[in-house]
Amino acid sequence: MGSLALASCVSTRAEPDIPFANNLYAKAVSQSARASELERRGKEREAIDAYELAGQLSEGALTQAEQAASPPESRPPEVYYRCATSYLHAGRLLTHIRQEGERKDENLRRAARYLDMVDKIETARAQRTNTPINPEIWRVRNAAGYACFLRGELAQARLHYEAVLEMNPTYKPAEQAIAEINKLEQRENELFTPQGRTLQKEKNRKALREIVKTLRLVRDIVTLGR
Repeated sequence: MGSLALASCVSTRAEPDIPFANNLYAKAVSQSARASELERRGKEREAIDAYELAGQLSEGALTQAEQAASPPESRPPEVYYRCATSYLHAGRLLTHIRQEGERKDENLRRAARYLDMVDKIETARAQRTNTPINPEIWRVRNAAGYACFLRGELAQARLHYEAVLEMNPTYKPAEQAIAEINKLEQRENELFTPQGRTLQKEKNRKALREIVKTLRLVRDIVTLGR
């Protein structure tokens, strides 16, 4: 009900304004902290709801900025990043509690979309100003690799992690992720369907959940923009 009320509020305001967008984003930050605390206390289902609400609030802030004619390049990339990682955390927890399906897929789809937007905004900024790309962009590409991994897109995940290592050669979790991806592919070529997104057998679901649990790569992506 909370998310529906938010959507209604965002869509019916006659004159969108940046202060309202900022207020929504402040609520998203608060909701993210609440979700993290719920997860720390072992309340994973409640944490999933809170992470999703944080993502929805961030989306609401972005919608308000768009309606206020604020160009994408002028919007703080951390808003997109907060939105992406909120949905990514939700997708990660849904994987961990064995909730495969449309809800998980939608969370990860949104995460991938907003991570791509962060990357494009930063790349465009660097080109426009003729300056180097922000070196912290490796965190965005690390998150994109994690999202692809959770979606079963192993080849694409490996490309993201290789990009991470190009920018941060000493980052061991990316090396670990690539090694685990290689093991999965070598151990059983039929781990994923030809579309690369649907897990086939319970033992393979278990293997993926265990990797998600042990790698904990998502914990390395939450500091960009702070």
